[in-house]
Amino acid sequence: MARNWLTHRPALLPLLGLAGVLGTSAAAPAQPGKSLADYAQTSLRDLTADVDVISKNNGELKKIGKGYVDGYSLSSQEIWWSVPDRVRFQGKKGLMTVRRITNGDRMLLEVPPLHRKVSDLSKKPGKGDSISDIGIITADWAKDVGSRWLRSETRNGKTVQVFEYWERLDPRYKHTIVVDPQSKTMLERIDHHRNKKAVGFRKRFVYSEIVNISGINMPSRVELYNGENRLGAVMKYEKVRVNTNLSDKLFKI
Repeated sequence: MARNWLTHRPALLPLLGLAGVLGTSAAAPAQPGKSLADYAQTSLRDLTADVDVISKNNGELKKIGKGYVDGYSLSSQEIWWSVPDRVRFQGKKGLMTVRRITNGDRMLLEVPPLHRKVSDLSKKPGKGDSISDIGIITADWAKDVGSRWLRSETRNGKTVQVFEYWERLDPRYKHTIVVDPQSKTMLERIDHHRNKKAVGFRKRFVYSEIVNISGINMPSRVELYNGENRLGAVMKYEKVRVNTNLSDKLFKI
């Protein structure tokens, strides 16, 4: 049973997350305001938050993958993130703790004392967790991914920027993101299918209710939609803390 929660990631957002796929594309020439690095929150060093699942529809989540149903069923969910893009997520399934840690090119999936597996992400880093799952852009993350500016759009009277990005070593898994230049946060992220012949998208995240914590902006509400654009789950980040000098031990594999 434990293996199901660990091998499927409903989208970092709590172990809820188990996604990651991008595609090839040459980066467009840098233009002022049209590079992901222009929207990085450079003062963010670490972040901690509780994850509260507000609602979920197992039928719609299952269309993304069974792991999403399992992931969004966890209680007492918490997430830790620290530079250079290390992520720890854990939640409870009854008396068991389900833990997932991404650190560099390795990922730990663990349900002590029943299950422990360390995976090599060097060829498919898109399978790991990242600060992008939270809807935030950092300088290190923007530098590590390939990206290109697509266009400007107007949404609710505000000009936003649309980008495509992909992990350099996992280029088949593409993402389209909509960035709010004012808050420097993502408003939307669309994860496309790895198979180019597939129709539509795999899943879509909508980020909202931006909060400012010690000068850092982040979305506090996330809606997850499946490939049919039906709402699968809604979650909120609570008790957010930033730049508290998290210990390296939290991300030890």
